[in-house]
Amino acid sequence: MSKITLKEPKYYLNKEGEFVIENYNFSKPFSNFFPGIAGKYGIPMWTFYVNRGQCISSFGIKDKDHAILEFLPANRAWQLVSTHGFRTFIKIDRKGKSLFYEPFHNGFTNLSYKINNKMSISPSELSIEEENKTLGLKVTVRYFNIPNDNYSGLARIVTIKNLKFPDKKIQLLDGLAQIIPFGINNFFLKKMSRTIEAWIKVENLKKSAPFYRLNVDPTDRPEVIHIKEGNFYTGFSYDQGRLKIIKPIIDPENIFGPVTDFSCPRLFLSKKFSSPKNEIINSKTPCAFLYSNFTLKKNEEKTFYSLSGYMRSLETLNASVKRITTAGYLEAKRIENIKVIKELTQDINTCSSSQEFNLYARQTYLDNILRGGYPLTFNSKETFYSYSRKHGDPERDYNRFQISPTYLSQGNGNYRDLNQNRRNDIWFNPMIKEENVISLLNLIQLDGFNPLVLKGSSFIIKDGQKLKTLLHNLCPEEGIEKIASVFSQKRFSPGELIFFIEDNRIKLNISYDELLDIVFSVSEKSSEAEHSEGYWSDHWHYNLDIINSYLCLYPEKIKEIIFERKDFTYFDNTEVVKPRSEKYLLYNNLPRQLNAVSQDTAKKELIHRRKEFPHIMRSEYGLGDIYRTNLINKLLCLLANKYASLDPFGTGIEMESDKPNWFDSLNGLPALFGSSVCETFELKRLAIFIKDALLATGIEKIYITEEIYDFLESLARLTEDYLNQLLDDYNWWDKTHLLKESYRQKTKLGVKGSEFGLTLTQLVEMVDLILRKIELGLAKAYNEKACVYRGYFMHEVKEYQKLHDHFIRPLAFKQIPLPLFLEPQMHALRLTDDKQKARKLYRGVKNSSLFDKKLKMYKVTAPLKSMPEEIGRCRIFTPGWLENESVWLHMEYKYILELLKAGLYEEFYDNFKRVLIPFQDPRQYGRSILENSSFLVSSAFPDKRLHGNGFVARLSGSTAEFLEIWLKINSGIKPFFLSEKGDLNLRFAPILSGWLFDKKGCYSFNFLSKVKVTYHNPKRKNTYGEKSAKVCKIAFVDTNGLPIEINSDTLKSPYAEKIRLRQIKNIDIYLE
Repeated sequence: MSKITLKEPKYYLNKEGEFVIENYNFSKPFSNFFPGIAGKYGIPMWTFYVNRGQCISSFGIKDKDHAILEFLPANRAWQLVSTHGFRTFIKIDRKGKSLFYEPFHNGFTNLSYKINNKMSISPSELSIEEENKTLGLKVTVRYFNIPNDNYSGLARIVTIKNLKFPDKKIQLLDGLAQIIPFGINNFFLKKMSRTIEAWIKVENLKKSAPFYRLNVDPTDRPEVIHIKEGNFYTGFSYDQGRLKIIKPIIDPENIFGPVTDFSCPRLFLSKKFSSPKNEIINSKTPCAFLYSNFTLKKNEEKTFYSLSGYMRSLETLNASVKRITTAGYLEAKRIENIKVIKELTQDINTCSSSQEFNLYARQTYLDNILRGGYPLTFNSKETFYSYSRKHGDPERDYNRFQISPTYLSQGNGNYRDLNQNRRNDIWFNPMIKEENVISLLNLIQLDGFNPLVLKGSSFIIKDGQKLKTLLHNLCPEEGIEKIASVFSQKRFSPGELIFFIEDNRIKLNISYDELLDIVFSVSEKSSEAEHSEGYWSDHWHYNLDIINSYLCLYPEKIKEIIFERKDFTYFDNTEVVKPRSEKYLLYNNLPRQLNAVSQDTAKKELIHRRKEFPHIMRSEYGLGDIYRTNLINKLLCLLANKYASLDPFGTGIEMESDKPNWFDSLNGLPALFGSSVCETFELKRLAIFIKDALLATGIEKIYITEEIYDFLESLARLTEDYLNQLLDDYNWWDKTHLLKESYRQKTKLGVKGSEFGLTLTQLVEMVDLILRKIELGLAKAYNEKACVYRGYFMHEVKEYQKLHDHFIRPLAFKQIPLPLFLEPQMHALRLTDDKQKARKLYRGVKNSSLFDKKLKMYKVTAPLKSMPEEIGRCRIFTPGWLENESVWLHMEYKYILELLKAGLYEEFYDNFKRVLIPFQDPRQYGRSILENSSFLVSSAFPDKRLHGNGFVARLSGSTAEFLEIWLKINSGIKPFFLSEKGDLNLRFAPILSGWLFDKKGCYSFNFLSKVKVTYHNPKRKNTYGEKSAKVCKIAFVDTNGLPIEINSDTLKSPYAEKIRLRQIKNIDIYLE
């Protein structure tokens, strides 16, 4: 036996922009995934892979319950992918003997061979290549998903090449060791995998395209539901240009024999192996292998193709086989798949001196789309988000992700995630306009909370007659009637409408895009949402980012969006937050806050009785029409609810509803009467925003919903008493909470519908009072000596009064601060308008235990070992791992973004290369440096080998933070502004370090996704700080074809407006 050695992996970017790992089987394990984007008119597939074996560990459609290859958590995938995933078995006949070789396998049988392999990762596909120098063979495998077709598929192209003499007689088996029939959900796979085999059916083998499914739904119930859909496999090759569809082997026993762990293809190794002629498989999980016997001369190669996927029926499969096995089909689909992803990421095309940075920008933009969706805008001015999904993958095995298996696919997503990941979208597609402001704010409830899960948009045709008129001569009359009659009666997604047209064979004389444009123009849109798991204390404040993003692009719309448009409604939920008397209790004889949210029976019945838009709040206390208001009312509603949720010391906002804030792992803190200063900072930001909007517009009178006015006015009076020392902290807390509980009880079913008028001065005075009280609370959280803020508190009940049963009324509290967190420092920076104060805070953070001196990065928490385990799971995790003292990328990016916005440009760039992922050492990071991770293991972790290693791939909020960083360093903090006369102006004020300019002194990017801006900085100076390069000239070609040169850093109207409309395509900006 040859000496066993572990090969050193190598990491690099190749010229094509692929991230390559040589000897990947020996590299640090990671998991990853394909984007799951099949184009507008394709059916997406989730596809997960790891850097072991032949990589693909799981794939399927929709969710975990519709797997084609069983969903596996990452640690199980690393263990099982080499046996239960794709396999390739090769036998070479040499001088009467057989040599066995399994490419890409790290097992015992390959130890005698000299092998080199590599994997190449791109945004749209994955390829692996292995060269066996002993045998003189090279095997290449390429994977990609099928875009823009009527089925969901994973393509696999395998090429075997003979590198040297002599000729090689080869027997090949290639395919999946297991394939899951359609109808077997994740529960059956995990809990009843043997029992469910009794339902399994494999059809269509005679046509060499087996169709795997259960006959009926196996759920134990009286009604029998037949299953029409199915999973399929087809394999083929070409001999001298002629198609040869290879009949697959579907029974694993015909390959592995008695070896049930799939470790060895025992029967294949026998001397007289051949493909079985008539296979029958019953009560057994099937496989899918193609078999071939061929000879290769030196430098000759042979390619095999396979498709594994999902079809909506057996008839669809048989009607498609000829087309999808046609010569050139898969290669065309591969090119199309690359094009789909490249066209999406072209929005953020960047040309700097750094290939890593340029590619990272594209990848991060793509991953932001996967979590937040991609806005498609139509001529009807309708915006529809496609491609989004709740993050879920082998490292996020806890999430029930969902990707709708339809055209124009949309998935479920959490409110916080979508809100954060959509905040920059308007800067890549200005046609979105106020869509996100309205849709996300309309999910805010009268109690200041919101439903957790957004399920996508649906439509219902409201004017069937107009639709018939618009579609006249564009579609047969019978087809128009069918569409109008069916979809005027029920809500539909765009994908469902297109499926209906295809299933009913309705011929169109227009494209699907044009059809949808017409249908949207006569339809009413609704954003579907559901309560799901609970209410978090932070979700509300991301709306400020959405509003600010909109107003930075459309500054002239401030009065219209905040005061004039009455497009805003309140979400009506069946779940309510209980008053203190029903959630403050003794648990194990200790005071706790538990079971704070419950379903209200009266609300549930009222909502259930509504025929249309049941979850939109009504006037007449729930019995009237939908109550519509303006944005200022919604903001004041939030202000009052959150202000009345300050803790007993006025410092943090309480976690009053069973859930914490952004820092989910403090899941035990709500029970300990926990509060967060992070939300107090955001409350201050909200109050400042309201005040600034009032003063900027100078609106004379503001009409406020009567119940909100009463609530707010009473809070203002209590605040005056507090500031005049007529109330202490506890009594102010108690009285404001009584006000909030009274308001919530009164508005539980709705509002009356009447409004109260306030003058500008009256409302500003109220807001000023609130700001004064907030400032006093924030001062208590500041550590003068360390120059940092305490972020979280728990409150120990020192004295209480017993109520009925086990409920209590606290009479005195002791406030206990938690160790330092990075999050409150970020919020504090956001509100620091003094550069010196910002720098002082920055130095405080760097001198604190939040700074990882080894990695020179920022940890999400300081050590938590002094805290009780009751604060939450973060205390249980090993330090340096997950949310306990790790480098949590999202928060670290948030922090450096605020450095940038605070004007600390030197400090920002001092951290830029240390913090941003594309500049990490891949040997330390352990995965592609073009892809984010949720966290990096910090130096607090006991195993030094993992320090700096990234875990939990890509679908992180860090993408949104990077996009905002990208926007601001490229075009400035606020490029659009109004002149004194109210005209729109545009000033490019880049914040770019000199090294980002290429050798010619150029740097270019796509502004608003369509306008190519090129900076010319021949001396490659920084564009910030002393002796920086400043904009001196702007040149472009106007819409009339005339060249324009402006010797200024500012573009006035009409040019600013033309650029915002993306009518000017190229701009050259000169700096000196």
